[in-house]
Amino acid sequence: MTIKFFQPPVAPGTAFLSPFCAKLDMLLQISGLPFERHVEGDPRQGPKQKVPFIEDNGSRIGDTFFIERHLRETQGFDSLQHLSATERAIGNMIMATVEEKLYWVLVYGRWQSPANAQVMKDIFFGEIPDKAMRDEMANGAETMMRQTLYGQGMGRHSEAEVLEIGMQIIDDLSTILAESDYFFGTTPTSIDASVFGALVNFVHGPIQTPIANHIGNKPNLVSYMDRISHQYFPNIQKQAA
Repeated sequence: MTIKFFQPPVAPGTAFLSPFCAKLDMLLQISGLPFERHVEGDPRQGPKQKVPFIEDNGSRIGDTFFIERHLRETQGFDSLQHLSATERAIGNMIMATVEEKLYWVLVYGRWQSPANAQVMKDIFFGEIPDKAMRDEMANGAETMMRQTLYGQGMGRHSEAEVLEIGMQIIDDLSTILAESDYFFGTTPTSIDASVFGALVNFVHGPIQTPIANHIGNKPNLVSYMDRISHQYFPNIQKQAA
């Protein structure tokens, strides 16, 4: 049975719009399980009303955490099985930091600034022919994203403070990775899929912030991204150190 992987359309000239879509794409490739990619522009079609999600044997599963659990329980695929208990625990903490903190640094960069928000609105709503409807939906999305950022907490910080938070996380990722090919060894796991998903969205996403330059100043992260891109996403332009 082929797994169906649903994700939103991407902006022209970019690889992904979502760290979680990049993560899931890489994770499915690592698994070796047969899957096919589908474009889904309406997140309400997913079980969590978010993208990405998968459909496997007639069931739809949302959220990469629960998708990974599903693959482990139904397909016997566990990318972390070769790690020690300590490595697995640290890996889970890395993913939590990337997906629950660094992610919001990415969202802040895309939506907090009116100029950047306009770029995102054009991507998501620019094809709507009716101007009144387009403006209503786009402005509503911008308001919702800013309210979400404020409620989450990242939107209460200044841009300089948010960049400081993001750069600290990048520094920590670089330190933990050190000279290894992947986190905790020579075999890629969901930890790498999570980290790469975030990094590639900063570096190759539609909005460029100083975080992208900070990543580019970490030679081991540059090599890490190039290694993963070459193996799983050869369409992504090679990074320059």
